[in-house]
Amino acid sequence: MIGIALIRITFGVIWAVDASLKWQPAFRANFGRIVAGVGDGQPGFLSWWFRLWQLVVAGDRAPIFALLTATTETYLACALIAGFARRITYTVGFVYGLFVWSVAEGFGGPYVPGTSTDVGAAIIYSLVFLALLLVDAGRFSVDRLIVKRVPAWRRISD
Repeated sequence: MIGIALIRITFGVIWAVDASLKWQPAFRANFGRIVAGVGDGQPGFLSWWFRLWQLVVAGDRAPIFALLTATTETYLACALIAGFARRITYTVGFVYGLFVWSVAEGFGGPYVPGTSTDVGAAIIYSLVFLALLLVDAGRFSVDRLIVKRVPAWRRISD
């Protein structure tokens, strides 16, 4: 099980690097443009989805969503490294990865035969979170220490 702990911690370090980039002023300043550009070239049946998110983050709301993004990724990084509230963390990470994949990465598209072959990274992150949810026994985690003092914590961690 030390291997699973090392995967979890390494995954947390990757999220920490990503989170540090989200705290940069340029990310906050360009967040609205990032979301606005994702819909370009996407299939027409998905246009409602991208327009919805362009409206949600438009104007003065963009920096708030950029801050929420940076905060979420920082939480995921710290919780993965520490092994904190694993069940909740893995579930949040799974859902957040799907959200990033569907909004910021545009489902990995647009898919153009012969030119685009990448489905996007966030869907893979979601699958890693799902795998951790299914197999992580909690070795080398702060959850294990908390459960010793607060047995009810097991519902949150395991």
